[in-house]
Amino acid sequence: MNISKRKQGILAIICTIAMIVTSITVYNPREVKADTDYSKLTYNYKNKGEAFMKGSENTKSPWKVAIDESQSKGDIVNWMTTGAGSLNFYNDMFMNVTWHGNYPDATLEINGVKVENGGVGVQVFAAAEIHVNAKEWINNNAYNVVKVTSKDGSQYVTFIVATGDKAGTSSEETTVAQKPSAPTGLVANINNLKTDYTIAFANVATATSYKFYLDGTYKKDITNGGIVTIEELGLEAGKTYKFGVSAVNAAGESDITTIDVKVPGNEEETTTGSSTKPFDPSTIEDSKWTLALNSETVSYYIADGKADKVPVKPQLEGDNYYIAFSLAAKFKSVTFDGVSKDVEEGAFCRVKASDLTSGFHTLVVTDHYGKESITIYFKVAKEEEYKDGEVLVNESNQTKEVPAYAGGDYWQNEYNNAPVKYVKGKKYVAEVVVSSTAAKKIKMVFQRVNIWDFVDANSGYEASIAAGNKVKITYVFEATQSTNNGNFNIYLGSAADATTMVFESKKLTTYNEVPNGVKTGVEVLEAPETTKYTVSIDGKEEQCKEGDLISVPTEGQGYYDVTKKVAYAPGAVLAVNENMTLKSIELNVTMTPGASIRLAAPTGLRFQTTVTSGNGIAADEILNSSTVTTGTLITTLDLYRTNGKTLTKDSKYTFLDIANNGWFNDGTKTETGKFCGSIIKIQKENYGREFIAVGYAIINYSDGTSQPVYAKVTENNAKSIKYVAEKVKKSEAYNKYKDIIDRYIDGKEISE
Repeated sequence: MNISKRKQGILAIICTIAMIVTSITVYNPREVKADTDYSKLTYNYKNKGEAFMKGSENTKSPWKVAIDESQSKGDIVNWMTTGAGSLNFYNDMFMNVTWHGNYPDATLEINGVKVENGGVGVQVFAAAEIHVNAKEWINNNAYNVVKVTSKDGSQYVTFIVATGDKAGTSSEETTVAQKPSAPTGLVANINNLKTDYTIAFANVATATSYKFYLDGTYKKDITNGGIVTIEELGLEAGKTYKFGVSAVNAAGESDITTIDVKVPGNEEETTTGSSTKPFDPSTIEDSKWTLALNSETVSYYIADGKADKVPVKPQLEGDNYYIAFSLAAKFKSVTFDGVSKDVEEGAFCRVKASDLTSGFHTLVVTDHYGKESITIYFKVAKEEEYKDGEVLVNESNQTKEVPAYAGGDYWQNEYNNAPVKYVKGKKYVAEVVVSSTAAKKIKMVFQRVNIWDFVDANSGYEASIAAGNKVKITYVFEATQSTNNGNFNIYLGSAADATTMVFESKKLTTYNEVPNGVKTGVEVLEAPETTKYTVSIDGKEEQCKEGDLISVPTEGQGYYDVTKKVAYAPGAVLAVNENMTLKSIELNVTMTPGASIRLAAPTGLRFQTTVTSGNGIAADEILNSSTVTTGTLITTLDLYRTNGKTLTKDSKYTFLDIANNGWFNDGTKTETGKFCGSIIKIQKENYGREFIAVGYAIINYSDGTSQPVYAKVTENNAKSIKYVAEKVKKSEAYNKYKDIIDRYIDGKEISE
């Protein structure tokens, strides 16, 4: 269809207007606060990337994340920014916000809308994390406000997710680094044996490490809750020392915060800032212990007659023991068995039930001003132990249909047993005998139900099953925590092909000591016979298994697959999936001596090339396919001489590259491999100029690479029209073409 220039101009204007109109998008007016300039924030949160958003459904959009400190409050900010919490995108379009551990049942708002279970685009809704479809919730080319709020509403953190062009203009540069402030709330708690001090203090948000000082002298780096011993410091009983801690980052070191610590003698106090005397809790009379509310095994004792300062005594709530104190609204420090714990907002604390293992434990809470401490002792009755070798799970003959999944490894279908009781420190052996019709992965997982943290230190065990195999998978581990509500779950990898998985047995056994010879690993019990194929390379045969990789020799012109009719480059690596016969390619390219001239207008000089094929590969087969392409390069002799007497397709001077468009026919037959290349319309002034030609054959390999084979030529191959005409004049053909031959010799124009 022909369109006039005027109509073309009108159409261009219309298209431009359409592009402008379609680029305008209306966004949720609640996505930003009017009084906040989100472009001024520093977008250096843990990560960045690209994902599909609302308004970019078919094209990935860049995203960055910043923390809006003006809309954030409490320790949850540190937890989400430097701790285990996170905000991230995965699988190109799903955003997950995670606040595992410290803040169960927190709420999530996106652009002012609370995310609720069952809402549109809500993929996962749990007490510790929420996953949403970004195409439903996250606007493109916008600043999206993502807010996480603790259950009691006292703590919250606000993320700003910049997307599209907003991400492109948002700064990732940080302000000039400042050295951290000095730590506050420094305490040194000595253990009951009077050997070790636990050093605790309030974390400094900008610190990357901490240094410990004794009487102003640096001793070592230390972490919050770290241990120093009387022995390593060389402390003397009854003497007072100055303990100090500083905060450090890339910009420098803070001032040193110090406290005076008196090393106890045999009859002195053992806890700095506390009135608790050193004694063995086992000496407390049984009648003075109180059973914690909702517990059958945990009792408590509040030291120093301070029970009235604990209005809510230890009581079991879910997976934690909750205790409330009539102290300042926030504590300076909380230590459990001498280890510093995170301080929550409010005059309460929680102790994980899993931390209260059998025996005695100590909780010390110090008020906000460091003036008063309360010590609570816990006594945990020894749990009834499993018998050595007791079987906890024993199932057989379970069949699971696992679908295919185009996106790769995807842990979807589950085979779960719950509840399972785990005891910290006990050994466990999980054994599964399973077969699969397709290659699959499975993963054994051992977790606390509803909490979903792991019972073993390795977070489970992943194994692979080859197609058609039956395997025995054994996993040995030690429980890292106790629970009465655990599980033994198997995640089934539904990548690639659909399959039927048959679990002949699934067994979990507990031990005090695992029997000798029982080890983690995979044992193949049954496997189908492997198909074998014959591979012949230049007559040398070799037996290979299906899927084996072979390399063809690296020398020569490559190898021709007789069956597939393709060529492989030298050194190519091939997968064996059928019988293969390979022959080395042996092409030879030669030039016919001399040249011929056109005996009619237009003028021309023609050179002939012959390509032959060796090693039993028929020329008609290999040369009449896309495997080999042929042609002729032509240039003047003077250019050839001044450029190193070399002419190839890579030469940097002027030449003609004439592709072969058909084999030579002398009027009686066509000869495969013989072809001509001509230069035509040569001006009379150039009748005496010599031209030289090089014939070539290009071998095209299956991997997209190629290799040229050139004819060997010398200056003897160079010819001019006049030279050839003079040779014809001496032959019988002269009389037939006398007029044109004489014109060539005399340098006269030959008209068409």
